Parts: sequence; C-alpha cells; structure tokens
Amino acid sequence: MNVIRETATGAAALLRRDLLLFLSYRGRVVTQVFAAFFSVALFYYISRLVRVSVFTSPDDYFAYAVVGVAIMEIVGLTLSMLPLKVRQELVAGTFERVVVSPFGPIASIVAMMLFPLAIALVMGAVSLTFAAIVFGLPIEWSTAAYAVPAAVLAAAAFTPFALIVTAVVLAFKQAGAATGFIVTGLSLVGGFFFPVALLPSWIQWASRVQPFTPAVELLRHLLVGTPIGSSVGILVLKLFLFAAVLAPLGLLAVRAAVRFSQRRGTIIEY
Repeated sequence: MNVIRETATGAAALLRRDLLLFLSYRGRVVTQVFAAFFSVALFYYISRLVRVSVFTSPDDYFAYAVVGVAIMEIVGLTLSMLPLKVRQELVAGTFERVVVSPFGPIASIVAMMLFPLAIALVMGAVSLTFAAIVFGLPIEWSTAAYAVPAAVLAAAAFTPFALIVTAVVLAFKQAGAATGFIVTGLSLVGGFFFPVALLPSWIQWASRVQPFTPAVELLRHLLVGTPIGSSVGILVLKLFLFAAVLAPLGLLAVRAAVRFSQRRGTIIEY
C-alpha cells in the first residue's frame, strides 16, 4: 500500500506541476482552443464541397471528419507533448531532479504522460462541443457517454508510441521529426479524414496493424452513430490488446534509453 500511495503522490505532484506550468502561459490555452475551432470550421466548409458515394450528404462527411479532428487532437498532443516535455527538461537542466528523485526517471516519465492525455481529451471534447453547438453536429446521446472510457482506452493504446519517441529523445536527444512523420502517416492510413477503403489496396493493410483505426471507428460509432464493420466488443478488444502488448514495449524502450544514457554519462545532457 505504501508503494501505491507513494506512486500516486508522485504522479499527482507531476500532474499538478505540469498543469500550473501550462496555465502560466495563458496564450497557449487560447491558441489551442482557437486551433480546434479553426479545424472544425475548416472541415465544415470542406464538407459542403464533398460529393462522393460513400457519404449521402455533406453533413455525413462533416460528422465523419469532425470526430477524426477530435481524435487527431488526442493523437497529436499525446505523441508530441511527452517527447517535447522531456526535451525541455533536458535543455533547462531540470531533468536531473527527476533522475535523482526517489520516484525515479522511468516512473516520472510515465507520470508525465498524465497531463498530455488529460489536455488531449479536453481538447477533443472542446472540438466536438463546438461542432455540435455552432454547426449542428448530431450527437448520439444514447451512446455518447460510453465515448469517455473508450477515449481513455484509445489513449492508453496511443501512449506506447509516445514512450518510444521519448526513449529516442533520451538516447539521442533529437526526435522531433519522428513525431511529425508518425502523425502524418497515421492521418493517411488511420481513417481520420477519409475512409480507409479509398486507399490503394497495397497500403490498406497499414490500417489494420495499429490502434488508431479501431479507435476512430469505435468513437465515431459511439458519438455520431457511424456504422461499423465489426462489433463494438471486437473494437474494444483490439484496443485493449494493443495497449496490453505495446505498453510493455514502450516501458522497455524508456528503460533501455535511460540505461543507455547512464552508461554513456549523457542522461542529463542535451
């Protein structure tokens, strides 16, 4: 019980620190909210131009795309904020405190994921709320509440990717470009903005070997009633398996990067 209490206390302290730091830059809050509003508005007007057989009306494509925008908020922030935070800690020289603290570098890095996940979920909710209030996005209220635990499960499946990129930052001190490539690639094969069926057949396999496609399908079904090819249980199981299999790999990558940097004596260098 003491270990659990100490872990929870340390994680809560890091979450509080990151929240206070985020709120200290008030312009960041405004710019992120404005960016979410702009993305929703952009896809609303793009939907007025879409005329394809997959969607029976512009509103169908808007509902399809705006959920993709919300999930992309979660993906982008989850993948980019943790590596950026660790990089900033290294540059500022404050990562040394993490290394020598009783909490330890690995547990501290994992705890640093809490705030990116929280802010990502909030920004996704902001995008959907704006779309519903301003542009009349039809929300399936009977199942919308289930989207909250589904989004948390999806975020758990995304987290290992952020941990792996963070491990690269720790080991080699640079990984910013990798995050951009990952997000861009996922936006193409994950079904965020257009159906995977429109992709060439030789690349459609990529939509089935990562957790983003089932996450998008599940949340679209729960939030706006988009039909799914399989059952909700299958999609939930896929996300759970991705999280269960990939999370240990992410933790192993961080542990290996910490040990690699310690052996080289570069753990607190940038």
